Amino acid sequence: MKRKWLLTVLLLLLMPALFFAVAFSLPVIYQDSYYAELSPMTERLYRTEGKRLILIGGSNVAFGVDAPLLETFLRGKGFDYTVCPYGLYAAVGSSAMLSLSQDALREGDVVVLAIEPTSDTLSSYFGATAFLKCAEQQPDLILHLNPRQRQRVIGNYLPYLQEKYSVVQSGQMPRADGVYAKAAFDENCNLIYPRPGNVMALGYDTAVPIVLNELTIEPAFATQVNEYCAKAEKKGAAVYMSFSPMNRSAMAGDPEEGLAAFFALCNETFDCPMIGNPRDYVMDSGWFYDNNFHLNTAGAAVRTYCLAQELLAQWGCYTPLEYELPAIPAAQRQETAGETDAGDFLFLLSDSGQAYFLSGLTDQGKSQTTLRIPSAYQGKPVAAIQENAFAEASLVEEIHIPESVASLPDAVFSSCASLRRLVLMHQNAPCAITAHSLDGTDELQILVPSAAYSWYRDGYGCEENHWHTYLAQIVTY
Repeated sequence: MKRKWLLTVLLLLLMPALFFAVAFSLPVIYQDSYYAELSPMTERLYRTEGKRLILIGGSNVAFGVDAPLLETFLRGKGFDYTVCPYGLYAAVGSSAMLSLSQDALREGDVVVLAIEPTSDTLSSYFGATAFLKCAEQQPDLILHLNPRQRQRVIGNYLPYLQEKYSVVQSGQMPRADGVYAKAAFDENCNLIYPRPGNVMALGYDTAVPIVLNELTIEPAFATQVNEYCAKAEKKGAAVYMSFSPMNRSAMAGDPEEGLAAFFALCNETFDCPMIGNPRDYVMDSGWFYDNNFHLNTAGAAVRTYCLAQELLAQWGCYTPLEYELPAIPAAQRQETAGETDAGDFLFLLSDSGQAYFLSGLTDQGKSQTTLRIPSAYQGKPVAAIQENAFAEASLVEEIHIPESVASLPDAVFSSCASLRRLVLMHQNAPCAITAHSLDGTDELQILVPSAAYSWYRDGYGCEENHWHTYLAQIVTY
């Protein structure tokens, strides 16, 4: 009995070593991906000397601030700051970005919090598996996390190893191309990948409306932010609250009422001063890139100008900056392969001017067991599906979604009692979903192109990968 007890204790002591041995035996696989940028970004934050302007938030910071331009604006008015962007990942969580940066603060620092207005980003959510991918080559990042986050990392370590092992065994490594790659950043952690215009067919992501009226801030997150501000003040640093860019076309409800409610909520919740007004960050869709918070290159210049003006006003400098703002760029609509509607009129389509919404089915469409949504109709893309479009599709067993449809709204197939196969034709990027897009589809088989599978498995890194929940249901073709 005593021997068994000793063996048990020995095994428990050895388990961490065994886990780390397995981890080090596996090759590095995320080194070229978007996940890999967190390590150099953190290293630069901790080693940068002098006066620093630290920008903390989600990926809106990476996509929406031109750091060299911001430095130029401020230095031109006598404020010599090195800008340290520190916003990349909704997949990891705003809470983690605060934890990771807190130990780096020192006297003279200015911190600007610019967090996307969603209930997830304004919460203590922490994506432990995403963090482990980010920390693959720098595991000591865990030392900067708070105790709750460290526990989550430890609890998710074995599933992470299992996932990494399966990736290695599959031979299909994480994709690292385009803007969602480490190569998209320069040596100072600035996003330099060209983003010439809005690539969304409708100009905004229909699946993720910006609903400010219903926004909540988790009390635990509010406490963390306020404790962060107090610790920064003790170190001689200042913390301000700014705002994320918001796509005007994605605003739901009464925008003015929502903005007023959002500003009041932030002002009542957080102890740090607000700089600027959220209304200044509601921008036309032409300034955005690939989602409702990511700006294109010209949009980033406009947002940077706005942020610089707000900082200068906070510091008592009210002289306008001399800078010619760029013109709003032309849309960069992506050509997508797929079928066009040949005139059988199975679908009810609503014309938005730029593209079509699929709003419902004709009587003939309701009788079909297989539906192939066209990628275009009368020369315009079919770019979105409304939530109730399949409300009367009780007979359909298989639905094909073209690449022109970039995202799926909440519970879009919940009325499709017979649906068993969902075929996604997206080759260049995954079809985006929310946490509730596939509610009510437990027996659904999801088919994706083999070349795109790693996107569904790994996600981009900048936002939570909701497809990960359905990996057991995904097969390739």
